Amino acid sequence: MGCFNIYIFNRQGTCIYYHEWFRPKSVKQGAGTLQDDQKQMFGLFWTLSNFCATMDPKDQDKPQLGTPRKIGQGCKFRSFTANNYKCNFLEVPSGIKVGCQKCTWTCLLVLNTHREAPDLTDVLQALYDDIFVEYVVKNPLYVPGQSFQSEQFVNALNAFLRQNGLLQQQQIMQASA
Repeated sequence: MGCFNIYIFNRQGTCIYYHEWFRPKSVKQGAGTLQDDQKQMFGLFWTLSNFCATMDPKDQDKPQLGTPRKIGQGCKFRSFTANNYKCNFLEVPSGIKVGCQKCTWTCLLVLNTHREAPDLTDVLQALYDDIFVEYVVKNPLYVPGQSFQSEQFVNALNAFLRQNGLLQQQQIMQASA
């Protein structure tokens, strides 16, 4: 099993972090540019999550299709599986306190994996809590919602995914080459 890439978006849909371990088809063969690829990924999530909330058979107060919804409103969209990959999503209202300051921005993690990957909701939540919060949010130099690069974060991310059986040392070596 393996990870292909990860996207982390802020609440405005801006990709604040992207890392790729394995992508046999370059972005230029698909979306065109990395920025276009990131916009399409966020748009895919936004569209599917709104569609799922609108189609929720248990919600009496369904939003109209395309209407913005609050985090946690309606049913949650977690993943979809294609013939070659699985796209896993976690949307988190942070509400994290850093010192005396409370950050209330939203974070969206998207992890593309092998299609046989199990439900990764708990893994993505732990990745957010134990890696993103520890190495990014608690970093005094980090500005919430802004792009970041952190070698400590990358090392912790790789170790976490390897520990959870989602990444092999060979993929890490290829990604850094």
